[in-house]
Amino acid sequence: MTCIFCQIAAGELPSALVYRDTHCMAFMDVHPLGQGHLLLIPLAHVEKLEQLPTVIRQHLYQVFDTLLAAQRRAGFGVEGTHLIVNDGKATNQHIPHAHLHLVPRQKGDGLGFGLRMFMHFTGIFGRRTPLQTLRRQALVIAAELDPQALENLAHRTSRLHAAST
Repeated sequence: MTCIFCQIAAGELPSALVYRDTHCMAFMDVHPLGQGHLLLIPLAHVEKLEQLPTVIRQHLYQVFDTLLAAQRRAGFGVEGTHLIVNDGKATNQHIPHAHLHLVPRQKGDGLGFGLRMFMHFTGIFGRRTPLQTLRRQALVIAAELDPQALENLAHRTSRLHAAST
């Protein structure tokens, strides 16, 4: 298995996990564009979101909404958040596995954010953020999630997916 996101999903590589269900997982980006930067991936290996069944794609967006609210309750992205989707090679997608970035922003972070974004765009990611730092942020965000609501959402998606196949 050569896909780094598949390796993370399989537990072969460490991550700072925020959330996981039978369809997707969210973890901290090791090269964050800002504090609290999450990646949300489907567990199925697909390069583009359109390759996912509609119900799974819809599930990702519903989980995104829940993660966004948790980020804000945890103090990340209170002033704004970027949802970044690089969907295919032409969009500068460095890892060919569908994923969504939830990037918290704050007033006055434009210059630093712009520089980090430029580095990401060129493939120069710089130093990794220490895993312990990311895990602390992940715990803060995960503590703001509603586990029962997410479990209900995952079960609903599983039923809909089973019915559509």
